[in-house]
Amino acid sequence: MQEVIDHTRPPTFSCWAETTQTLFDHQTSMGRALKQNYDRQEQWNRAHACTFEQEMNNRDIDDRNRQMHDAWHAGQPVVADPPMVDYTTLPPYDGSVSYPTPPLHHSMWVDLNQDQVMHDAAQQQGSGGSRSGQGAFGFGEFSDMMTSIFRQLQPRYY
Repeated sequence: MQEVIDHTRPPTFSCWAETTQTLFDHQTSMGRALKQNYDRQEQWNRAHACTFEQEMNNRDIDDRNRQMHDAWHAGQPVVADPPMVDYTTLPPYDGSVSYPTPPLHHSMWVDLNQDQVMHDAAQQQGSGGSRSGQGAFGFGEFSDMMTSIFRQLQPRYY
């Protein structure tokens, strides 16, 4: 070990103070010991990697067997090894599966009958009638207020 430490000393080592020389030698030996410890641990991990993998696989098989055993005792159907599916023999996808569709409108500020309400309001204002057709709350006014606060409504995303 001392030969390795002597070999790593720089050419100006003899000009350093004794405490600096001692500190350099100590740090060099500690670094060497740490590297050896790391290499030894890495060799151990590589040697036992296969064993660790086998242990994980065995635990997985054991867990599956326990679950199947519990399902069998509960009266549920148990399939030990489900059949393999050959996806090359399946018919092509024809689009027959229907996925969930988004809601009718994408914003809580959009009313489905907004055009009708605004048309009714324009007719009532033009004829001088009251706004009782909209009920106690005029959604057209609310929509105008929200548009003025935020921004113009964007087209739907679908």
